[in-house]
Amino acid sequence: MVSMSEKYPEGERNKILDPVEMLSDLLEQIWHTLCCTFDATGILPDVNSLFEGIDLNDSIQAANRIVANMLLDLTENIGRFSPWYTRPTRAFGLISIREPVSKHSQWMLAPEAVQKWQNHLDRLSNAIEKNYSMLKAMILVEGLMGENDTHERLVTARCACTPPRTIQLTESVLEKAEILCDACMQPFI
Repeated sequence: MVSMSEKYPEGERNKILDPVEMLSDLLEQIWHTLCCTFDATGILPDVNSLFEGIDLNDSIQAANRIVANMLLDLTENIGRFSPWYTRPTRAFGLISIREPVSKHSQWMLAPEAVQKWQNHLDRLSNAIEKNYSMLKAMILVEGLMGENDTHERLVTARCACTPPRTIQLTESVLEKAEILCDACMQPFI
């Protein structure tokens, strides 16, 4: 068996990036920027909240909805003594749109918010396009784990990549769904 240090020299080892970690870092950066802009405190919402009602097939629309979901959550994290505390949602760049077919309302970014956050939206859209299959798996796993009420122990699953990628999830989730690695296209076991 070849060790990581033999296969990848020191300089090359630092270039191996985990797509989930990269996306998480990007989401954290955007969240931090939004919190600083609107004088809010709080932790990044969970994946289920961020990706609620999102179609990953349209990466631009998905990025807009993710930032809108962040802003919606952020409005609940404004301190009482902040000047933003009494501001309407439009001040945060959110508008409510009613879908004609389903008659459901959804929050979207206002045009001025799209313009203001365009750099973040572009980066997020690119990350969604590049990591589409990994995101689908991540959302599936998060959804399945959210449904799981019991406190099962976590197991580590590996794919067939060299070196193998690993994910951590409950055993029941691994039994319910076959999760494929986007690199080697083999199931995590």
